[in-house]
Amino acid sequence: MRYGKSGGGDEGAATSVLVMFMAVVLAAGFLLFGRIGQAGDMRTRAQIGADAAALGALAPLRDQAVSLALDGLDPSAAGYWSVGTTPEAAAASYADKNGTRVLRARLSGREGQTTMVEAATRFCQLKRDGELTAKERDDLRQRRNLCTDNTGKTGIGRAGSARAVATMKAPRCSSDYWDPPPESTGIGPTRRMVCDGVQVYPGGDRERVRKLFKLRLVDGEDPVAYTGQPEGMDLPPGGPVGGGGVVVSECATNGQRPADDLPFGAAVVAWALCWRGTPYSWGGGTVRGPGRGICCSPGGYDGRLTIGFDCSGLTLYAVYHASKGRIAMGHFTGTQLDDPRGRPVPLNQLQAGDLVFFGPRPTDHVAVYYGDGKMVEAPRTGDVVKISPLRSSLTYARRFG
Repeated sequence: MRYGKSGGGDEGAATSVLVMFMAVVLAAGFLLFGRIGQAGDMRTRAQIGADAAALGALAPLRDQAVSLALDGLDPSAAGYWSVGTTPEAAAASYADKNGTRVLRARLSGREGQTTMVEAATRFCQLKRDGELTAKERDDLRQRRNLCTDNTGKTGIGRAGSARAVATMKAPRCSSDYWDPPPESTGIGPTRRMVCDGVQVYPGGDRERVRKLFKLRLVDGEDPVAYTGQPEGMDLPPGGPVGGGGVVVSECATNGQRPADDLPFGAAVVAWALCWRGTPYSWGGGTVRGPGRGICCSPGGYDGRLTIGFDCSGLTLYAVYHASKGRIAMGHFTGTQLDDPRGRPVPLNQLQAGDLVFFGPRPTDHVAVYYGDGKMVEAPRTGDVVKISPLRSSLTYARRFG
C-alpha cells in the first residue's frame, strides 16, 4: 500500500509521539542535571564556607600573638585558652558570610593553633515525594528535621557539607635587651624584638606584623592533643639541661604537674618548685620552661652555655602557668614590678605566691614568696633554683591572680 501525502496518518502520529517523547526526555534530563548541578553547587559552597570558617576560627589566636609581639612580649605565650572565645563562635561569622553554618569545630596542637571545622549550607535541596523514606514522611507530617531551600520552601532535604583544617604558623622571633641595673640577677627590659627579619617592637606596624603570623589550610589535624591549658614542661623527663646540670625536681623527672585546683598563690609556688635544682642561666627561661640564656651578664657570664632560668625567667614561668596561660609577663624585674595586673602588697602581709622584689627601682632581683620567711628563686650564676631565706634588701611585693 502506498501512503498519500497527507495520509500518512500513522507516520505523522509516530513523528508527533517521538517529538513529545524526546521533549519529555530532555525535560527530565534538564531537571536531573539541574538537581545534580544544584547538589554540586551546594557542596562547593559548603567547602568554601568550611575553609573560611577554619581560617576564621584562628583569627583570635593570631590577634593575641600579634598584640604580645607589639608589646615586646614573647608571642609564643599566646594560646587559645586565653583568647576569650570558642573556636565555634570565632568560626561562625565567617561561615555565615558564605551561606553556611558551623556543625562542629575542634582544636588540636599544644596552643590550639590548628582547627578542624565541619560546615553545612544554610539552604538544602528538598527531596521529592517519591524519594522520601517512611521515617522522612513521618518527619514531614510532624514537621520535624525540616530544612529550607533557596526559594523559602520547607521540607525534608539534603544540605551540602564539607570539612576543612587550618593552622597558624608563627614567625621566628628574637629579642635583645637594655643593660640591666647594677648587681642585677636578671636581664634588662626588651630593647628590640625582630620576627622573621621584621622589627615588631618598638614601633611595629600591626598590619605588617599580622601578616607574619600566617593562617593556612592544611590536610590534617595536629597529632598533639589540645588540653585547654599550657603543658608547662618542654624538656624530656630527667634530661640534661646543659652546663653539666640535670633537672632533679619532681615535676621534671616524672612528668607530674601541679594540681589544677590549687589556689592561685599555691600554684605559683608549685610551678616555681617544679624546676628546683635547675641551673641558673643568665636570660634563660620562657613560658615553656628552662631555656638557653643570652650573652652576657654584667660579670661577663654567657647564658648561652646553659639551659635554665634566671630570676625573672622563673617568675614569669610560674605566674603564667598558675594563671593557666592568662598572664604573660615581660622578662625583666622592672616590667614585672610595674605590671598593672599585680597588686601592691605590704611587706608585712606577704602570702605564698606573691612576687617579691629586691633593691631600689627598677630592682635587681625577683623571686616567689614561699611562706615562713622563705622564697623560691633562681639566685645567680653557678647556683640552681632553690628555696632560700628572704633577704633584707626586700623592697616591694606584688600579688597576681
